[in-house]
Amino acid sequence: MAESKKWIVTTTGERDLNEVRQEVTRKGFKVEQVLDQIGCLTGSASEEVAHQLRSMPGIADVSPDADIQLPPSDDPVTW
Repeated sequence: MAESKKWIVTTTGERDLNEVRQEVTRKGFKVEQVLDQIGCLTGSASEEVAHQLRSMPGIADVSPDADIQLPPSDDPVTW
């Protein structure tokens, strides 16, 4: 079984986001969040599934998701 990774799926806005969600789910993408306002889905799938999603109508991009750690708000160094 292929290793599952976290992904961000950005849609084109040309298709209904719920319709896209249903289709990516059928292809093996486990949707964790639906971000309606920005037309994105987050979730997990194998590299192979992510590759398949990239060629779907209505998908603009499929990129790896990454954790981001911000420093405390009173930290003097921002970068």
